[in-house]
Amino acid sequence: MIFQALIYFLIGIMWTEWLEYFCMRNLDGKLANPFSNKEKFLQAILWPVFVGIFIFNFLDDIFKKL
Repeated sequence: MIFQALIYFLIGIMWTEWLEYFCMRNLDGKLANPFSNKEKFLQAILWPVFVGIFIFNFLDDIFKKL
């Protein structure tokens, strides 16, 4: 159980760091700022929800361009 929780949080931390990097490189304005600690914590805990939202919007954008 502890090992599974550790894996979950490790994936969440990797997601959070990648998303912050992606946002800082590809977005403009306020969205291009580094994440606050609150944002990082929320992303790391609820990463499955945010990954799903990211994938949905990414695919939606691709199919709109077709």
